Amino acid sequence: MRCPRSIKRSRSLSASVLPLLAAPLAAQGPAFDSPGQSKYSTLGQTTRFSTEFNPALGLALDMLADWTDVHDGDDGFDLSVRLLELNAAAYVDPSVWAYASIVAEDLEELAVEEAAAEYIGLESNSTFKAGLFFVDFGKQMQLHPEELRTLERPLPLREFLGDELAGTGLQWDTWTPVGDATVVRFSAGAFASLLGEGHADEDEEDAEPEGSVPDRKDFDELSFTARVTGMRDVGEQGVLQLGASARVVPSFAFAFGPLEEEDLSNVVYGGDLTYGWKNETGERGLTFGGEVLLFTGDLAAEVDDPLAPAVLSVVDDDALGFFVFGDYGWTRFDSAGVQYGFAELPEDPSEDGGELDLYYTRHFTEFRRLRFGVTLSDGLEDDARAYVQFTTFFGSHAHAQNW
Repeated sequence: MRCPRSIKRSRSLSASVLPLLAAPLAAQGPAFDSPGQSKYSTLGQTTRFSTEFNPALGLALDMLADWTDVHDGDDGFDLSVRLLELNAAAYVDPSVWAYASIVAEDLEELAVEEAAAEYIGLESNSTFKAGLFFVDFGKQMQLHPEELRTLERPLPLREFLGDELAGTGLQWDTWTPVGDATVVRFSAGAFASLLGEGHADEDEEDAEPEGSVPDRKDFDELSFTARVTGMRDVGEQGVLQLGASARVVPSFAFAFGPLEEEDLSNVVYGGDLTYGWKNETGERGLTFGGEVLLFTGDLAAEVDDPLAPAVLSVVDDDALGFFVFGDYGWTRFDSAGVQYGFAELPEDPSEDGGELDLYYTRHFTEFRRLRFGVTLSDGLEDDARAYVQFTTFFGSHAHAQNW
């Protein structure tokens, strides 16, 4: 963490923080080196005061070869281009930074994943972001799939928030020093909807009720997020981070054909801890941590008969989940890790699932990465999966992530 270490070598905190205030680091990338943060967020060739429009452009290509052994499903090998992502970022003017990500999953139709502008012209450490962007929840939900430590997002995040969770809205973000070795960040956001991706299937027999919100709504019917997190130095080379997050959907409905249940709500709470350590040369490093989640309220819905539905039942309950991980890098290019996730299933919290990930990652350069991994699942569709993932980046890879 750059700020607290510089604080220790200076007489006062203000002298250490002043260089950070002189440049809009929150828009370019994380203002601090948070443990476990993505390495790929950069501004590229754009500059704050350039009179020419020269956006930073980049392309990410994520390819996958895998083998699955499924208890009651398709087994065997597959090769795929998992995603193709085009991203662009630039300063609109000295006070506004904007970026966009356009993605084609499995090389099918294009979709806008993020498109937002961030105002950084305030004198304090505060910023305002507006548009379509990934929610600020924990340390994993802001990351794009190609930036994750493992092939998929941790199990409880997928079950409670979705594979990805972006919303159209507005977010306020600020950070402040506390003492000589600690910084604390706060954020709060309001969105049109944060229900996430629906679970409906094109196969009518497998279709499930879908959640929805009205197109027009009162302010208290919007979806909301909040996060508070803090970091401090631990010893000479370590950084400890703690955080708490919430995602609130105060009003939505489940519908299936002519059946509908309205005036529903749910909340996801999360608490996260991350520790990062690097040796004096930066060649070796250790990161470990985890997150605990509680999903409460109206979690899911089901019908008695998908072909001739007569009753729509809503699951009003609590579901718990957590994941823990450890990642050790013995060189700047080589690392290996393990991650375990557990979640009570929203459709039936009396049932649960577990997922164990083992992986080795080789960074040839900052633009090319090869990963070998094995995923073992219990209570989920995939009983076992082995994979080779190759990811390459062309040009800049700019996302507005924060710690």
